[in-house]
Amino acid sequence: MSCGPLEGPGRASAGLRVYFLDVGQGDACLMRTPGNRWFLYDIGNKSEYLIAFLKSVRADTLDAAFISHPDLDHFGAFPALLREITIKKVYLPPATNPSPAWLEVLAVLDAYRGVKDTLFAGDTLILDEGVRVRTLWPFPHSGLAGNDVSTVLRVEYRTRRLLLTGDIEEEAERGILASGVRPQGDILKVAHHGSRTSNGLPFLAAVAPRWAVISCDSAVYGHPHAEAVADLALILGDSTRILRTDREGTVGFEMDERGIRRIEP
Repeated sequence: MSCGPLEGPGRASAGLRVYFLDVGQGDACLMRTPGNRWFLYDIGNKSEYLIAFLKSVRADTLDAAFISHPDLDHFGAFPALLREITIKKVYLPPATNPSPAWLEVLAVLDAYRGVKDTLFAGDTLILDEGVRVRTLWPFPHSGLAGNDVSTVLRVEYRTRRLLLTGDIEEEAERGILASGVRPQGDILKVAHHGSRTSNGLPFLAAVAPRWAVISCDSAVYGHPHAEAVADLALILGDSTRILRTDREGTVGFEMDERGIRRIEP
């Protein structure tokens, strides 16, 4: 794997670009395919920053937005986003939440004229030529709730893989491993902001990441927890490949046939 100089977002690229946005205690991962199509996994709860970033990279249309699960720090900015950015398709989690904020999202979606769908393990999407998304979790009728019904996606481009885990905890991690699917990913979006209730060693060993990104604000819940960071360092063998948005700001990568490189957001 190569790790070349940091590059800016305006440079021409034939690879898959990935941005882990600095949305504080929350998640938002923006992807741009080689065919210049934009996708967003989780929305975060900082609409002003999210929308400003999208506009700065000229992402005026999202081909799809994925909400992993109905926790505010993963969807709170959605109503504002939908007012400012065209979204062709919305993938909703197989769970609900009685909170006023989630009910607002559902009300907004009642008037939404795009496509709505829900993904389950085994579903596959083609985002662009050579870019495939495999759904690893959840299975229908899993009997789980809360964080453990987060939609887990593996984005594959050529031989490179990105694993997006929402807030799954160890029960869902065990479920993925028991399904027989190897959740390997070169870049891991660390589950649940680096919580000790997620990121078990058996799961991390199966993923075998080369980079790990933690989206967090340590001042809110104390994420990431020291135990999770220690386990990540053990698996990676190099703690400098654990990147935190509360320290680095927005983190960018480009994935192509040459390898994986960090890029300037």
